Amino acid sequence: MALQWVKGLSQLKVKQVPPYLKSTLTRDNIVSGTRSWLDNYNTKYVQTGSIKPLNDVLISVFLLSYAVGWPTEIRHLRHQEHEKHH
Repeated sequence: MALQWVKGLSQLKVKQVPPYLKSTLTRDNIVSGTRSWLDNYNTKYVQTGSIKPLNDVLISVFLLSYAVGWPTEIRHLRHQEHEKHH
């Protein structure tokens, strides 16, 4: 589904993009696409007892915590550099 959407988007000219987005990114399309993805994921991984859902949760938490902590780390590094130069 997503690949078809990207493929359709890539074949458009710039002026054709807003109407295409308006027609394809509707609330109903997003909800039904998300629901079908979740149903497929549940059938493929959760119902079979796979370890993949646990891995996905752990990786997601790691990436989220990294993204949340990144601005603080950058601020500390810049402060350290500023102190080093003065």
